[in-house]
Amino acid sequence: MSRLIVRSLLVVALGLSACSAADPDDPERAAEDRQAALPAGWSTSVVSDDRVGDYVLAVPDPAAVWLIGDDTDQIAEATAGTSWAGFWLPALDAASSERSNVRAVVVDTEALAGEVVSFHVNVNPQDPGLDLDDAEQLADQLQGRFAAQGLDVRVSGTTRWQDRTVAEVAFRVPPEVFDGEIRYVRQWFIPQSDPPVMWSFTCDAPDQPEASDTPCRTALEGFWPAPSGGRDPV
Repeated sequence: MSRLIVRSLLVVALGLSACSAADPDDPERAAEDRQAALPAGWSTSVVSDDRVGDYVLAVPDPAAVWLIGDDTDQIAEATAGTSWAGFWLPALDAASSERSNVRAVVVDTEALAGEVVSFHVNVNPQDPGLDLDDAEQLADQLQGRFAAQGLDVRVSGTTRWQDRTVAEVAFRVPPEVFDGEIRYVRQWFIPQSDPPVMWSFTCDAPDQPEASDTPCRTALEGFWPAPSGGRDPV
């Protein structure tokens, strides 16, 4: 599979707590609630995105953050010389605020001792070929799509996130994509009916699933999408 094809796939696709759910209509309150659920060393903030609305992002300290419209200097410095940089920096450099599905990337090089673990916020138009009302069915459909494109799907099912059940798919990316490194990518898919879009949250990590599970799920726990009834990003 060519690097270009897989890059396109990941850019489009890239996309657990008993705590009470955040107020879906108030991003500032959601950020406070998510902060209370996170361990020490993590912080939340509200990201104001002109295209998709205000959402909550969780960031470990230290970390490098890229938001759509930014240059990639900060994350390039943090990931210099890595296969992650070779794959992702060209894609993010080319991202357009008006058209890109990737809205934010957080790069953590501390959680796995110098290895790159990244967290991605993505927003995609609803696909009429996907069943967004049934998380289990959605996971099955996405698993089939990813497997058909050469990704080694390792997990396909549902998980509890905040107060709802969401689809979860995890896969290993072939070594030729990341210059010889196998990457393990987890994605959680969060449909929204008003406006009709699908948010997804991605954790791209080395092929060490057990080691990366905690930072991945902590980042997911701190995420909150823009309120329903907000801007239509399509």
